[in-house]
Amino acid sequence: MNKKRKLSKEAILLISIVLIIVLVDQITKIWVQSSEEINVISGVLTFKINENNKAAYGIGSNSKAMYFATNLVILGVIFKFISTQNEFVDRKLKVFLSFILAGGISNVIDKLIRGYITEFIDFRPIVNLPVINIADLFILIGWVATAAIFAAFTVKEWKNKD
Repeated sequence: MNKKRKLSKEAILLISIVLIIVLVDQITKIWVQSSEEINVISGVLTFKINENNKAAYGIGSNSKAMYFATNLVILGVIFKFISTQNEFVDRKLKVFLSFILAGGISNVIDKLIRGYITEFIDFRPIVNLPVINIADLFILIGWVATAAIFAAFTVKEWKNKD
């Protein structure tokens, strides 16, 4: 028997989110590599190339094998969670997890193709943050939102327990 599975509207939405974020991140990285330093907001925000050979936010070892192994495990767990926990996870959480998935995929693509992760968004003139890229922004937004959702759920459960 040949059963064809149709993608749900939610699955199409999540796949679209991942593809759009990966495309935007890769396009901005290509654009910035062909440009000189760009002073976006004087003294606040600069776009300039930074080649990150390390792991998340510039920490970790230079081992490509460790980078790929760690990222593939994390991305695999997130993908499995999104695709199998339908009865426990709402769309909002899946969207934020898709942000993390997309950012991770795009940075893995960088490491595979270029051997390093292209970063270019530099806020260091005003705060001492690492230079980041679009993928990093979505990873950060995804993790913060996911943590907030889990915190809110936990507080709600504690209140219902009393």
